[in-house]
Amino acid sequence: MWMKQTIGEQRQIMTALFEPALLNLSKVSVVVWSDLDSLDKVLSTHFASIPHCHLVYAVDKFGKQISSNISTNGIDNSYRNQDLSRRPYCVSLYPKRHFTLSSVYISHTTGRPCISALQPVMEGQQFLGFVAADFDIRHLPLSINSKTSSYGQHHHYNPVNKPKRQRRVTNIFDKYQDDIQGILNKLISKHGVFHVMIHYSSTQVLLWQMDDPYEYAIYEIEQLLDPDMYLVYPRCSYPDKAKVSTRTVQQVLKRFRTLRLADDSIYLRSGSLNIMNALVGLTFSCEGTEYWQTEEFLGKDICDWF
Repeated sequence: MWMKQTIGEQRQIMTALFEPALLNLSKVSVVVWSDLDSLDKVLSTHFASIPHCHLVYAVDKFGKQISSNISTNGIDNSYRNQDLSRRPYCVSLYPKRHFTLSSVYISHTTGRPCISALQPVMEGQQFLGFVAADFDIRHLPLSINSKTSSYGQHHHYNPVNKPKRQRRVTNIFDKYQDDIQGILNKLISKHGVFHVMIHYSSTQVLLWQMDDPYEYAIYEIEQLLDPDMYLVYPRCSYPDKAKVSTRTVQQVLKRFRTLRLADDSIYLRSGSLNIMNALVGLTFSCEGTEYWQTEEFLGKDICDWF
């Protein structure tokens, strides 16, 4: 699964997926590069050959868009001649002369997190510009989305009653606890995430977002620590209907950290928080799972857990 890959490996896979189609497009585009109407037709003809693409266009060597925007909606020539030279992906490209994937950025066209693939257009040794394809992050296999959870039925169980001596092994997630806590707090308080489930043992985090509440995304530690992570979830106001405050979110995440690291025999294997119903879910090393209201969870003395 793609969620098992590191960020670098994902980019390698995307390169293998997109580069052949864009290389072919650059070769046919060079023939009509100076004839803009013909260039639009070529881009439109080959649009469907680029998997997952939502927009194709051509940019000259000075960073000016010379073609129309080509999408599933057709050809829109109102975008011709716009200056793209200061866009992040253009600034970072020069003087590169090979296929390149941009970092994640917010699309001016859709307002959503986006990544661009650019292929140089060469006439012999002369560099003419790029053909570019934009991809909506939501439609790329960067993480696993599912409408159903594979973690089975949860039940209420007190882990203190029947402890099993499974000693905690420190993993990479434990080493980055403080960073992850800060990232999750920011995603919840400023980026529309309303439900988070942390699986410490498998080093995975599941996130549910307000704009798409029926699906969740699974992220590995490398993905969470990537600076582009915040761009996948655009900034938005903290929901008025949330039953817990942003301060409480911080306290819950901090308590998760304590329950994970305080004891080597009885420790937190997974923890979840839903700010809309104020429920906290806990699964301990002795295989017990229970749910608490956040107020009760935070009100319980830490010593009572062990």
